[in-house]
Amino acid sequence: MAKSINVFLALLCCAFLRGHVTAASAPALTLLYPPDRSVVVGAGFSHLVLEIAPFVRISVKLNGRPVDPSKLTDKVHHYLLRLDFGINRVEVEALAGDGVVAREKRELFFFSPISGEQQILPEGFAANPFHRAGGAPERCAACHVLDSQKGDLSPASPAASSCYNCHQDLTKVKNVHGPASLWVCLACHNPASAPAKYTTPVPVRDLCYACHIDAKDYFFSSPYQHGPTATGMCTICHNPHGSNNEFWLKKPPWDLCTTCHTEKASGRHVIAWGPSGNTHPTRGRPDPMKPERELSCRSCHNPHASNMPKLWNFNVKSYLDLCQTCHNK
Repeated sequence: MAKSINVFLALLCCAFLRGHVTAASAPALTLLYPPDRSVVVGAGFSHLVLEIAPFVRISVKLNGRPVDPSKLTDKVHHYLLRLDFGINRVEVEALAGDGVVAREKRELFFFSPISGEQQILPEGFAANPFHRAGGAPERCAACHVLDSQKGDLSPASPAASSCYNCHQDLTKVKNVHGPASLWVCLACHNPASAPAKYTTPVPVRDLCYACHIDAKDYFFSSPYQHGPTATGMCTICHNPHGSNNEFWLKKPPWDLCTTCHTEKASGRHVIAWGPSGNTHPTRGRPDPMKPERELSCRSCHNPHASNMPKLWNFNVKSYLDLCQTCHNK
């Protein structure tokens, strides 16, 4: 009897040690996606997918700012990264006890086709879309549906869309674009595109104009067009899924304009007033024509197209006419 107990205890001890060694030898942190030095285009979102050991906690920072996970399982953490234009730095730490047991870093470049240095692709960066031949990690395919299904053309509910499980955070904003609100993703994204699947055309304007017909007619009938309009790159300013800003803008109007027009970022602009030399404000007070909204660049300039070279609003013919639109006394 005593011998049997000793054998049982020995086997139990071996099983415990083997399990302990296995857990200790498993990687504390594996960053599945994205690869380092990846290029991001379009709306400026990237998924971050981590596989972690059960004994660690995770800290993620994007450009020094903490990022909360969008979805957690026992082994896999998902994060939705909202990138800034240019180079973005992602830092991931696996913590156990009071120390860091593993660390991963990634650099992602959010490309802008019109904005300064963000038009120039840094050396060593390349596009690495998730949905491409051989691109989706096999571990993801084990749990997620990565190919479009018949019901995705018109899903009965958001959760019925094959895209919803991974991309649901895209619509957790104040203003959601129509197709995204219905999760009819295939209305814009092509599942047969290659080498990357689910891409949209570049430039994207013809896709947008398929619904926004009135805008197309106005833009093309105007002799002067804003750069994003002229190049057909609507998603430079608009997030095609949704935004907390009106008109699905990526930033509030003044902040969005001065992302490219950095020389106007002082908050004052146009002509000098009297001996003080102060110029006209561009923010920080109500818009005289629409007091419910803040004064911004769009108070005087049309962000899409106009009959005048400076993209003036109100179909005016001169500076004086533009000024008198508000200062009419």
